[in-house]
This record gives sequence, structure tokens and C-alpha cells, in this order.
Amino acid sequence: MNHVGIINFKKIQRISPSQFLSMKNCAYKSLLAEAMNKKALLPVSANAYYGTVLHKMLELISKGQIRSENDFNTTFQEQIILMEKKLISDGYDFFVPLQKRVKDFIMKKILLKDHLRNVSERPMRASDTKFHSERWFESKDKVIGGKIDLVIEKEELTEILDFKTGAITQDVLDDDGEVSSDIKAEYKEQLKLYAYLFFENTGRFPTQLSLVDLAKQKFIVPFSENECKAIFEEAKLLLRSTNSCIDRGTFTANPKETNCRYCLYRPACSFYLKHIETDNSFNDVSGSIQNVIKFQNGNVSLYLESGDKTFTVSNFPSERFDELNSGRNKKIHVFNLKRESREFFYSAIKTTMIYE
Repeated sequence: MNHVGIINFKKIQRISPSQFLSMKNCAYKSLLAEAMNKKALLPVSANAYYGTVLHKMLELISKGQIRSENDFNTTFQEQIILMEKKLISDGYDFFVPLQKRVKDFIMKKILLKDHLRNVSERPMRASDTKFHSERWFESKDKVIGGKIDLVIEKEELTEILDFKTGAITQDVLDDDGEVSSDIKAEYKEQLKLYAYLFFENTGRFPTQLSLVDLAKQKFIVPFSENECKAIFEEAKLLLRSTNSCIDRGTFTANPKETNCRYCLYRPACSFYLKHIETDNSFNDVSGSIQNVIKFQNGNVSLYLESGDKTFTVSNFPSERFDELNSGRNKKIHVFNLKRESREFFYSAIKTTMIYE
């Protein structure tokens, strides 16, 4: 079984535009991530690891380091191998090979390859057009900083672009109750922070903020200079208030589905662990081991008691029996389960992890 260990909190030195909304929704998550040196306590989906590879490829394409199909194929395979080695090293070998674990693996690769056209077209553009890829920008006091995927400058026009390998928009309800599609809030705020960082470093604001997906669709993010400044000041205030929790020794969290379901540090969050004792809407359970049974087919079922409830978690492999059986009456937390149709019944899956 896994152990979180002693949590030694330390102050966050810098906030990045990409983590701003996450910290705003639950600052305690950011403190846990910093305390764990950003080493996740739970695996994310195979799609997320593949997305990291895709974004790295986009970075190399935008820098002009990949300019031909041969370059693309060679580098793509190298990046996949590096990621799979890391997954194996982290104990997540069940994600390997990624090609068999990621939906639309080939289609996303094809869409990614189409971005090569942008590189081949650049020499045909006006000579006064400048491209700056993966350039680091930070505030004057160095407390906010991050890399901008691409800055395009031409005469009086300056465009900041951020590449996304996943969905850029989401369905939202308008004031009339109608469903419409809108750019995700975290992406809007991320780009506005980049805009202000660009201003702090150059003395001028960009003229356009854009998001580009794998299919090369461009989404324009409207902004004003005042909006960018307000978010910038909000981010600095958020960082100060988050760090002050360490000085005071008082922490709070905001356990709810949108904040916790995909949080990779929830095994270390006492607020979340307390929350799931009464809220069974998550695919995680907590309780004391009351019984462990190994069936003839080799599958192992675990029975946990929590208050007046008994959770049944089936489908553990036979090699887990001795470990689980020796922990009778021990309180454990089981994460990343598949919920069954019967209430309080779950199945273990490849990403299921147990923490004491």
C-alpha cells in the first residue's frame, strides 16, 4: 500500500498563468503540489500523458526544429519512447504502449503532423514577420511567469498564441437558459495573464490573443488592458494569501466535484478524505478493511466499513490478497474505482491505487 508520509509545506515562489484558475478554485491543492515537489500521487489518464507528447511536438514544430515529415516521424517516436519509459519508471506500466491505451491515437498524430505546413509556409511570408516560440516571460517581481507557446509580430500587430491538444470550448448556459459553446474560463484567464506579462516586459500589449487546437482551429479571446491588469493583480494577491496560510498554520480547502475529481493530490488532502466519508458521489472510497475474499477465478474482493455503510470493491488481482488481508481493521483510502450499478459496489481498474 502507498503512504503519503509527513507533509512539509513550503511557500510557492511563483504562480504560472496555466495554474492560476486551479489555485483560485482550491489553493490548498497548489500547496500540496508544492509540498510533494509536484510529484503526482495518482496517475492521470493515458490521454493526458499523450497530450504532453503532442504539446512537446507542437513546441518543436513552432520552433522550426521539426521541418519535414521524416523529422516529425523520428522525433515523435523518440518522444513516445521517453514518455513510456517515464511511465514505467513511475510504476504506471499499465499505460504502455500508449498507442493501445489512447483513443484516436493515430488521428491525433495526423492532425499534429498537419501543423508542419505552418513551418513550411513561414519563409513565404513577409520578411518583417517575427516568430518567437516558447519564450519565457515573468513579472518584474518574478512571482508570475510562464512560457508563451508562440508570439507573432508583424509591423503594429502582435499575436500571442497558445496551443491546446484537448478541447478548448465547453457547453455553457446563457442568461436565457440556452446552451452555447464558449472558451474555457481557465484558458481565457491564462491568455490574459500572458498578455500582461508581455506588457510588463515590452511596454505594450498584444493586439490579439488566440488559442489553436490540434485541428488548427483558431479561437480568439477578447480582452481589454484593464481586464489583464486586474487578473494580474488578482494572481499576485492569491499567491500572497496562499503562502500566508503556511505562516498562520491554518489551511482550508474547497472539496467539491469540479475541484477534486481530477486532483492528483487528493490522497494527501485531509479535507477531501473527510468529505468522502459522507459524500459517496466520487469514485473513491474510504473505510476500515473488514474482510478480503479470494475467489476461484483469482479475483479478490475487498470489504470496507465506513460508519453505517459497507463498500464492496471487486476485481483486485490475486497477488493483492496477502497485502490486503494482512491489513484487516486498518483504515485505507481507495482511489480511481469504477462504480457499479448497485449502490456501494465498485470495481478496481488499472489506475486504482490504495493509500493508508
